[in-house]
Formats: sequence, C-alpha cells, structure tokens
Amino acid sequence: MASSTATMDLGLTGKSALVGGGARGLGRATAEVLAAEGAAVAILGRGTKALETAATEIAERTGAGVLPLTGDVTCAADCERVVARTVAELGGLDVLVTNMGGPPYGGAAERSDEEWQRAWELVTLSVIRLCRASAGHMAARGGGSIVNITTPGVHQIIPATALSTVARMATTGFAKHLAAELAPRGIRVNNVLPGWIETRRVSELSEAEAAERGVPVSAVYAEQTAAIPMGRFGDPAEVAQVIAFLASPRSSYVTGANLRVDGGWSTATAL
Repeated sequence: MASSTATMDLGLTGKSALVGGGARGLGRATAEVLAAEGAAVAILGRGTKALETAATEIAERTGAGVLPLTGDVTCAADCERVVARTVAELGGLDVLVTNMGGPPYGGAAERSDEEWQRAWELVTLSVIRLCRASAGHMAARGGGSIVNITTPGVHQIIPATALSTVARMATTGFAKHLAAELAPRGIRVNNVLPGWIETRRVSELSEAEAAERGVPVSAVYAEQTAAIPMGRFGDPAEVAQVIAFLASPRSSYVTGANLRVDGGWSTATAL
C-alpha cells in the first residue's frame, strides 16, 4: 500500500491548500501528502486539540508547517472565515479539498425533515459555501483545483446510507455545473469517490450495520471485504495520493470527473 510520505513530484511546491476534516482519516492523509509534496497546507475541523495535534504530527513527518483552523462547515460564516484566514496566512489559495463527516446510518423512508436538512447542510451546502468562498481567490492566482471527497454510493447504492448518498448526489450535480462554469477561469473541479477505506467513518457504519442485524462486526467486515475485487480495504494514503494528483498541475486537463477509488467494488457504469 502507498505511503503517505512518499513523494510523486506533482509540481505542488509553492501551492497553498485548504483541506477539510484534516484532523483524521482521509483529510489527515491528504494534508500529509500535500505537505510532503511541498504545498503549504491549512487543515479545517471542529476540534481544536485534534487539529493542533494533527498539524504538529504532519509537520514532524514532512518538515512542512501546517495551519490548523477550527470551524464548523455547517456555518456559512465559518466557511468564509476559514477561507479568508487561509489566504491571509498562506498568501493565497490554489487547492481546496472538501471533506466532512457523514450523516447517521439508516434508510430513506423514515427520515424526518430535520434529518434531511441537517444532511444537506453538512454534506452539500458546506461544499457550495467553501467553493463559493474559494473560487475568487483561485482565479486571482490564475487558476486552481477543487477536489470533493464523496462516495461511490452516488453510482451504486450502499444500503442504509440514504442521508449521505442523497446529499452527495446533490454535491455531485453541483460540482458538475461548477466545473463547466469555472473552467474558463482556470479552476478545475473533480470528485473522488472512496470505497471501503480504513477510516473511523467506515468503522462507524460497519458497527451500526452489525448492531442492526445482530451480527458481529467481524462478520460485516468479512462481507464487505469479499465484495471488493482487490480483496482488502483501502488505506487512507491510497486515496490521498489520488486527491493530490487531481489537485496538481499534472492533471491539468481533468475537470468534471468522478473518480472511484474503491478497489473495484462498484460495478456501476455511470460516470
């Protein structure tokens, strides 16, 4: 599996990046890869202590300074403030990676208006707000790259993830429109769709499924693994390096894409 500190010479030296959910999981791994590639990185999250710890550890591993920024992506003012602080502290913004936690496990039929609204605020409107706040700053630098972390569930339904999947389908549609609108300004917009990756979010979903079915968590993991042609869960660093490629000048002609990183799990043909 890929190492998060292995560099690929992606041409990111001197670039500035803001990474959501940077304290752990996919966000943490992405921030580390970008820092190792020479980018100045700010990480966003809700927990000050966890962010500061992650920033210190990433700096120790990569030799790069990392800016921890506390904020709630469901708050419009926080989205604007964090982007403005990134630009002020890092001198501009070239890369935005949107990433956040997911709504609770469960189906669609029983969900209340309030639950759908919370999912929309967390998963979709946060992306819209961060992209809106970032686009002008990227255009001022001559262009940039936005990468949204979503899910292969937008192509192939994952049972009992209705709140997350429906909201991320909306995010996918927004990103497609945004890619077309921002391309003339040199800004690319792409989505990365991680499958079963060794993260806390996947663990939480697996534990919820096991509890609902009354089976051991190990049984759920075994079933999930059996459904992956590569025969294993992915490592966060494997997703992070794909994100770094899409964030970099090496993918200069890629925009409006939905790239699955799922070990072959999804058999859907939708793009």
